[in-house]
Amino acid sequence: MQFGRATLLIASVLSSMILPTALRAAGETSPADELAALRAEVATLRATLAERDTTITALEARTVALETDINAVQQTVALASSDGAAGQGLGIAPTSALDWTSAMKIASAARFLVKGSNLLTVMPTGSMKPVFDERAILLTENANYDDLKIGDIVTYKHPRYGMPVVHRILEKRGDKFWSKGDNNGKMDEVYITRKNFQGRVFGIIYAKEPSSQAKSFDRRIVSR
Repeated sequence: MQFGRATLLIASVLSSMILPTALRAAGETSPADELAALRAEVATLRATLAERDTTITALEARTVALETDINAVQQTVALASSDGAAGQGLGIAPTSALDWTSAMKIASAARFLVKGSNLLTVMPTGSMKPVFDERAILLTENANYDDLKIGDIVTYKHPRYGMPVVHRILEKRGDKFWSKGDNNGKMDEVYITRKNFQGRVFGIIYAKEPSSQAKSFDRRIVSR
């Protein structure tokens, strides 16, 4: 009877030692396995981050390459006045042998000669023909409002459309100016004031073709 009790005791001890191993074999993982799994997950995440970093670097490079052209087109649009005269082939604007990319490079270089200057382009409304159209790149300066004179080509933000206009000053009324597109039949319907004035054109670089954005805009006009 005593031998039987000893046998049961030994069997109980062996069972307590073997049970954890049996449970792990049935599905539980050991600390070593968990560590290996975590390391594998970290490696996967690092590979994903590296791939994303490569994509971001490529996108940044592309952005830098297109930044000047895109900003110029999006920031300034020459609007025709409400008479609808512009954009109907009235007046012929100059061109040059420069392709758009070369013209933009020259304009960018000239920009650094004048502190605070900007590069601007216009959409194909034709309101400033024959001086320039969508094939031109405009250089503007941060002119003092008090120095503006009749004849200056300036940019101002149109309060109704919420976008810039590039037209010529023709009249001064008190502290305000009245402008018109050279190819338009009548004056703009809003004044240029200290609040909406943005800059004065001091240089024009002509190209033989418009920017890709202006081409797309022109196709949308024709298709309407």
